[in-house]
Amino acid sequence: MKILFVVKGLGEYSQAQPIAKIFQKNNEQISFITEDKFVKEIIINDRFDLIEYSTNINSLLKEIKADALFLCNSHTTNIYQLERPKNIKKIFSLDSNWLFNNKKYLDLGLKKFYTYEWIDHMYVVFPKSIFEANLKENKGYYDIDKFFKNKIYCPGFIPSGETYSDIQKRSIKNKFNIRDDVKVISVYFGNHQFHSDVYNQAVKDIEHKIGTIINELHSNNSIIDYQMIKLNGNHIDLNIKDSISFDEEIAISDLVIMHYGYGTLPKIFHKQIPVISLIPKVNNDYHTNFYELSPCIRKNALKYLIFDEFNIRELKELILSMIFDKNLIENIKINQKKLFEKGEDNLIKHFYQSYK
Repeated sequence: MKILFVVKGLGEYSQAQPIAKIFQKNNEQISFITEDKFVKEIIINDRFDLIEYSTNINSLLKEIKADALFLCNSHTTNIYQLERPKNIKKIFSLDSNWLFNNKKYLDLGLKKFYTYEWIDHMYVVFPKSIFEANLKENKGYYDIDKFFKNKIYCPGFIPSGETYSDIQKRSIKNKFNIRDDVKVISVYFGNHQFHSDVYNQAVKDIEHKIGTIINELHSNNSIIDYQMIKLNGNHIDLNIKDSISFDEEIAISDLVIMHYGYGTLPKIFHKQIPVISLIPKVNNDYHTNFYELSPCIRKNALKYLIFDEFNIRELKELILSMIFDKNLIENIKINQKKLFEKGEDNLIKHFYQSYK
């Protein structure tokens, strides 16, 4: 089969990558289409075929014959104003949200939340229990149009990432000259080019606070180390260039401090690593990052702080408890294990069944 992936950003690619890898192992013909230079580099480093083009994505798709197209995701690809490609048999999407109600969002003037109605199957990459917990009929935040609800399938978390043995973790630490007794705190807020100036400035402020805290802890306690997982870290630049490297760096962490992205959180839940998520404050009643994370927050699978509403002392106390409070750490790990469901194999099975 010939299968195409249209990817807008890095988060969307993180969900497409493990699916494409399985298709590749199944000897399917896989190609990626993207406009983003950084995502192109990751695609090439992950050894996927990249289709270059000189027109635009919509024109390109009209010319290509394929068995399947994955839109990653159904909302971020709105910018391309796609029409259903006539020469592609089935259209799928990979989504990690609950924004499937065109009338509601168009009435609010939110065209960016519009969902292409010609998508055949919509893969919402959560466990079904997490997805349903956030619906208004179940005291969640989102209401979904029945038209879309009938197209949605929840396979489980994607990307689920890999688990690593103690021997493998020790080997990864050795690669970066990190002693086995060192506590590793990883910090990841995504790539700045995929976020707004307001968000990026907030991240700079947060990283400065985290750096101040970690430097203080490090001077008082030799078993604290600070790994900055980002392209241009001001501590240790791990220079993540492919998906496997990123997964390895997460694996050796004792604590992850990150943004609210579902492109990384499932990997953390799978590995059962304490995580602090930084979330923008709630500023509307229809869609916020807090609403998106609420099922995981209610399950106590992570701790969170609001970007503009915490002080450095509060963050320091939370960091210390997430590293040294054995009861808290164990409780979070148990809740993550209960919450987690690996989604890749379920999606692949559903995909092939849809062609029968």
